Amino acid sequence: MVHQSSALYMRIRHYVFDLLAGTGNSVVKLPSNREIARKFGVSQPTVVKALQELVREGYLTIRPGVGAFSNPDRFTHDSKLWGIVLGDGRWSQFSRETLHVINSVGMALLEHDHRNLLKLITMGETMDDERGWPELSMLSGICWWIPTDPLLPSMARIARTIPVVLLGDRKPGFDCFFRDFENENCEIARRMIADGCRRLVLVLPEMEQAAAIRGVEKACREAGCEFPPGCVLQADTASQRDLERMVDLHCCPDGIIFNRKPNDFIPIILSRPELARCRIYCDSGWIDKQWPFHGYSGEIGFDTVAPMIAALLHNGLSLTEPKQRPIPVKLEPLVPQEIHIGEERQELNAAKASPC
Repeated sequence: MVHQSSALYMRIRHYVFDLLAGTGNSVVKLPSNREIARKFGVSQPTVVKALQELVREGYLTIRPGVGAFSNPDRFTHDSKLWGIVLGDGRWSQFSRETLHVINSVGMALLEHDHRNLLKLITMGETMDDERGWPELSMLSGICWWIPTDPLLPSMARIARTIPVVLLGDRKPGFDCFFRDFENENCEIARRMIADGCRRLVLVLPEMEQAAAIRGVEKACREAGCEFPPGCVLQADTASQRDLERMVDLHCCPDGIIFNRKPNDFIPIILSRPELARCRIYCDSGWIDKQWPFHGYSGEIGFDTVAPMIAALLHNGLSLTEPKQRPIPVKLEPLVPQEIHIGEERQELNAAKASPC
C-alpha cells in the first residue's frame, strides 16, 4: 500500500512537471485538486501532498481561494519536453543496446533546440489499465522503444493528441522503425553460405519470428541447402539441449545466426570442439572485448534513424498514413579475440606471480 501511494504521488508530480515544462514565461493555473484526483483515481489529500512539495521547491505558488499557479522563473522558456518510453514503462535496468537508443534518439531530439528537455519513462510512471498514462499527454512527443501489446490501446489514445513514433517493432496505426529480420537473415545466410557453411542454425528473435525464418529459408533455397525445422531454436534451455544433441548426433552446425543475445549458448559452443570452426552472427551490441568467434556482426542503424524520428516528432501530428520503415543493419566480418585474450591472461598470471 505504501509503495502504491508513493507511485501515485510520483505520477502526479511528473504530471505537473510535464504540464508546466513547456509553458515558458507564462503563468499557468493548474487544474483543481478535485480534477487531478479524478484524473489519477486518488484522494485529494494525495494531490495536496504532491502540490505542497512543489510549492516548497518553488515550482508552484498558491493563491488562496483561487488555486495553484506555475512559477515561470523555475522553468526553461519556450522549451519542448520529449519523452522516451521503454517497453512497458517499468524498466529499471538497461542493456548497452537500450543505452545506445536513448543516446541516439535523445541527442537527435535535443539538437533541434538547446532549450528542449528529455524525459525518460521508466518505473516512475505506472500503467493504469483504466486511465492509461494521463501524464504522458503533457509531452510534446514520444519515441517508444520496444512497444508492448498491452499498452497499445492507451498509446493509441495518446497518439491522437501528440505525435508517437515506435522503434524496434512494427504495429498498425503508428509510424514505426522496425527490424527487418527477413532481409537481414537472408543477407547473413548468403554470406555464411558463400563462406562454405552448409548447416545453418537460427536462434529466433522475440518478434517477427516467421519473417526471420523466411529469410534463412530463402538464402538456403537459392544455394540448394537444406534448412529443416529442427535447425530453428528458441532462446531457452530446451533449445540449448537441442544444440548439444545436434553435435552428439554428428549434425553439427557450421553457422549459427543469433537474432537474440547469444550469452546462454556461448558456454556450449566453447565447450564443444566440434563447434570450433562454427561461424557466428549476432548484433554488435551483444559482443564484448573477449569475443572468440569467427563470423559477422550487425551494426544496428539507430544513429541513422534517430534524426528521422526527431523530424517526425518535431513536425507534429501528421494527416498522412503512418509508415513502417526498416532499421538499416550494417554487416561486418568478425575476427576472434582468442589470441588477445590468451595474452591478457598470461600477463595477468604473470602479474599475480610477481613478488612486486
